[in-house]
Amino acid sequence: MALYFQSFKDYPLLVAANRDEHFDRPSAAPALLDGLPRIVAGRDLRAGGTWLGVNEHGSLVGILNRRINGDALPPTVARSRGALCMELLQLNSAQAARQRIDADRYRYNPFTILFADKQNAYVAYNDDEKIIAQELQPGLHVFSSAAEFDLNSAKAERAHARFASSLTPLSENCREPQEWLPGLQNILSDHSLGDGSDNPGDAICVHREASGTVSSSVIFLVQARSRFDTFFCPGPPCQESFTGPLGLTIR
Repeated sequence: MALYFQSFKDYPLLVAANRDEHFDRPSAAPALLDGLPRIVAGRDLRAGGTWLGVNEHGSLVGILNRRINGDALPPTVARSRGALCMELLQLNSAQAARQRIDADRYRYNPFTILFADKQNAYVAYNDDEKIIAQELQPGLHVFSSAAEFDLNSAKAERAHARFASSLTPLSENCREPQEWLPGLQNILSDHSLGDGSDNPGDAICVHREASGTVSSSVIFLVQARSRFDTFFCPGPPCQESFTGPLGLTIR
């Protein structure tokens, strides 16, 4: 998951993310959900909750399940991580989400969660029974699903280099969100591995027998229109195309 936070004047939040999951886990594409606040998010149809979404208050929340070599860690009696993601989407700011995280006493399987609005951005991860949050500075931040939380993991660093290389050409040559998609899709489709690695999980776009990249999303906070634009690819971005945008006005 890549976050460009206050990197572009026109788009104070821009997220590009692949969702890696088991192929037999059902889900629904991002849509406007029932209820208030107004939320656009995908839905996990097995456990409920979501992996990525935005709300009408201008907040974005995304979660990664941390794994060992692409396999889920041994399960514990734990609350759904997707439910936490959906709960943070009910709040009216990233600061409110930080306060909710700081007060959390539930037990979860390992995760990394990102929550941001145009003023503030945070990343949090759980360690045993604690959730530890860090504030993010403006710039590009990339997170992976590695079991050990590490902002400088080898996979995240290689992905960071790819996303960073797109900063100047995209900002200089693209005027509308749709124009950014080909360049971002090219990065999200990357199958290259680290030096000496034969682990497909080292790639940005993952392909395994039973699990891998099942969908992809690119989300823009469009400053001029006070709106989130969500683009969704209903399969691996190396094989499928993005559709959208699905817009959500910020109130």
